[in-house]
Amino acid sequence: MTSNSLHMLQSIFPRWRSAQTSLCRTIVNDAVAIKPKTPRVRKPKATAAASAAATSTTTADTAIPKHVLEYFQTTPGMDASVLKQFPPSILRKSSLSTERFYLANRTTAARIADVLTQDLPADRLLVEVNPGPGLLTEQLVQRNVHNLRLYETDASFEARLNTKFNLPKDALRIGDFNGLWRLSYLDGFDNGQRVCGMLSGIPHRKWQEEVSFRLFSVIGTVKYLRYLMNSITQQSEFFSLGRYEMFLVMSPLLFSHIASTKDAGYKLYRGGTIVFQLYFEHEFLGKVPSKHFLPWCTTGGTKKLRTLHKKLIEDGAEEWYLVRIVPRRNLFDHLLPDNLGLFASFVTQHYVSRRNRIIPSLEHWIPHCGARLILNSNYTRKSSSKKDPTGGVLPSQLLKSVPLSSNDYVDNFNIFTEFGELTPAQVLTLFNEFINWSEFHQSPFMQAVESQKHKQQRFARSLDDDESADEPGEVQRAKSNKSTDTL
Repeated sequence: MTSNSLHMLQSIFPRWRSAQTSLCRTIVNDAVAIKPKTPRVRKPKATAAASAAATSTTTADTAIPKHVLEYFQTTPGMDASVLKQFPPSILRKSSLSTERFYLANRTTAARIADVLTQDLPADRLLVEVNPGPGLLTEQLVQRNVHNLRLYETDASFEARLNTKFNLPKDALRIGDFNGLWRLSYLDGFDNGQRVCGMLSGIPHRKWQEEVSFRLFSVIGTVKYLRYLMNSITQQSEFFSLGRYEMFLVMSPLLFSHIASTKDAGYKLYRGGTIVFQLYFEHEFLGKVPSKHFLPWCTTGGTKKLRTLHKKLIEDGAEEWYLVRIVPRRNLFDHLLPDNLGLFASFVTQHYVSRRNRIIPSLEHWIPHCGARLILNSNYTRKSSSKKDPTGGVLPSQLLKSVPLSSNDYVDNFNIFTEFGELTPAQVLTLFNEFINWSEFHQSPFMQAVESQKHKQQRFARSLDDDESADEPGEVQRAKSNKSTDTL
């Protein structure tokens, strides 16, 4: 390129760039030309009546979940007006680990009242836990139940219950009765009297005497039942009331934890199941619709659930179980009171895994004791035909307890026999034989018991610490907040 051409380009390019810049500025200025402002007009004020109607409609829609309201409005036998008697916090709460539920159907309340008042002596106390708006309480009063005690967790129901039923003084207590396990744990820290205060006024009787009171509650977790087992093991708190009748509504999964047989599988038939069936008699009474109780439980978002647990949770979405539970009157005929703590340790030690073999485990405490079991004629007899205790209805669950026995030996016992193969009565029989051996009191087992007494005080928790399937996240929350949410 010549020097003249270069000079010409240098002179032309700045002019062209200036022209382009000027053109762009003109276009932009035209586009952003200021438009005349539109005067603002104030909206007319709504009338007081219209505002109140809109506010009430909005509040009602917010307080009652849409799926709950639709079910109560469209399902035969349901009354949507009942929902107005519950605070919004209860209607919105929905979790698998909920510890309190409220009856919200009058027909179901009448059915349960018929069961509760059947063969009820006039002088026997009837305890209702979490009556809520009082649908069941109303049915009980209509059936001339006067010796009544109510425990309500939510204080917002207090005024309604007192006004509607004209209850005697101290008939209504505000407190979390299903959370006695939590109060007991807190009492252990500061030697408090929270549990004693909650149970004050309930009659005390000796264990061998008649039932002292009858109780109804809806439970959502196994913690309440663990506390009852713990009180018997430690012979304290609830144990001091004597024997009692409980009519409990629970999910199929929770019922499986207490009523399973050795054929149910590892996650259901655990140490806690064995202890419960030895301490208590239970009887399946019938099914009730789960949606007749508030809040509704959701099965969504449950992670790390095994197939059987998930199936039981899904089955419980429609119907729950009504179960009668009573402590065994002849318990101490087969298991002495002084041996309750030892039995708790025996089950805890050996049911860490159901696949633990019996002879190697016991020889860890008393060497060469396996020969005594193998050569024992009670264990070497041939298997005899026994009546199926389940009645062939549910092969993995007991609809009704079997009689307690401490003379039930395992058939064809050998070195490969596992703890998971034993029934609760067979575990008790093996334990009674184990503690009667001459080497028992000098065995390392006694040293292990002495070194872990603080764990025995929370026995029910240690039995099933891995049962996170019915309570997702509970174990982790308990570890992070032990002062308020653990046994």
